[in-house]
Amino acid sequence: MSYARKISLKTFAYRILVARLAMMTVAIALLLAVAVYMMEQTRLEQAFVAETRKDLLQLVARTQMIQSERKGNFSSAFHQAIEESAALRQKDELGDVVYIRFYLPGIPGAEEYTDSSLGYHEAVRNHMRALPRPEPGAKQQVSETMKIDGHLLLHAVLPITNIKQDVSLYTQVVYAPSEPVIKSMNKSVLRAALGVIAVVFMTTILLYPVIVRLVNRLTAFSQNLITANLETLSLLGCVIAKRDSSTDEHNYRVTLYAVRIAEKLGMDAGEMRSLVKGAFLHDIGKIAIQDNILRKKDQLTAEEFEIMKTHVNHGLDVVTRSTWLRDAEAVVGGHHEKYDGKGYPQGTSGKDIPLLARIFAVADVFDALTSVRPYKEPMGCEAALEILHHRRNTHFDPEILDVFMGQAKSLYQRYANRLSDELRSELLDVAGQYFHDGADGLTY
Repeated sequence: MSYARKISLKTFAYRILVARLAMMTVAIALLLAVAVYMMEQTRLEQAFVAETRKDLLQLVARTQMIQSERKGNFSSAFHQAIEESAALRQKDELGDVVYIRFYLPGIPGAEEYTDSSLGYHEAVRNHMRALPRPEPGAKQQVSETMKIDGHLLLHAVLPITNIKQDVSLYTQVVYAPSEPVIKSMNKSVLRAALGVIAVVFMTTILLYPVIVRLVNRLTAFSQNLITANLETLSLLGCVIAKRDSSTDEHNYRVTLYAVRIAEKLGMDAGEMRSLVKGAFLHDIGKIAIQDNILRKKDQLTAEEFEIMKTHVNHGLDVVTRSTWLRDAEAVVGGHHEKYDGKGYPQGTSGKDIPLLARIFAVADVFDALTSVRPYKEPMGCEAALEILHHRRNTHFDPEILDVFMGQAKSLYQRYANRLSDELRSELLDVAGQYFHDGADGLTY
């Protein structure tokens, strides 16, 4: 076992708050950056399509004019028009036309043009030739972005209509945006990301004091609730002790003894909370035992002892009805089990007995031996330790007993003669460390 990392409830809440706000800032920045990138990409595609459509209409018109004047075929007229077209060769602000392909719907074959002045023109042409021939619906326009040899390119399929608005041919165009355009798009994305980070950051600065105040109020409420629960545990233990003709001190001492053993064993905060609850309520089932048996000063008869043993099951019935107390079940149900299997109610033995119950058994018997009871005087520390030693491997887990024996005298001197209020105060302080701290593992 290892010691649990302790963290206050308030610190835990602040860490969660800061972490969530940071995550929100990053997430919103990324989402907006993607949105801006897509918007810029769409804007670029629209500008490219509009500019290209204008040039293509001029090219088609010139091709048809040449074909009409010279009575030639479409292919030769197209290539002549390409050679004459200055629009396709001149670089504009948006970029360059890299590739054009004309084809008629339903007719095989196509006419294409590639700008050989670009170093990657062959890669573009080979890529386009490898694509299946698109056949979009009438008047349907398709555009997309793609990357070839590391270059960002825009690809569009544009229908060209005649006077009757019928599609006379389709064109496939590949367009290379200019460096200024790409840089402008990247700057827009960066500006958007930085802008949203600034907005979220400023919003966080404005909201943080409000949220912190709410967290403080929630933390205070939670801590008050925990304190109230601990006080309720203490009161229940007191009620049981009064009913059993013993005193509050027994509950306080036995819980402190058990906690100190558990600390030496390195138990985590969750196990410590379960141990404290179980220690406070270990005999809560005795409220169901008749007074003539519970408060009897003489030795119980066999029949009476069988009735007395039922207090364990009564106690389990009580704690299992509460979600918050349910983890006390190990101590309440197992503190009368013995290491050799001769205890009750289950006769469980060895390591099958819950660890918390094995710890508490040592603390409970030691305090019972060294405390005043209606039927006996208190035993000295040395005599009590001698009895515990003789019950090694029979009643007690030897490893746990060794841990206790190593600190028993100092614990006895510290707690044996303390007043009830002093014991209660220290116990609530100790318990508070495990209930108020370790917030990331708390369950209520």
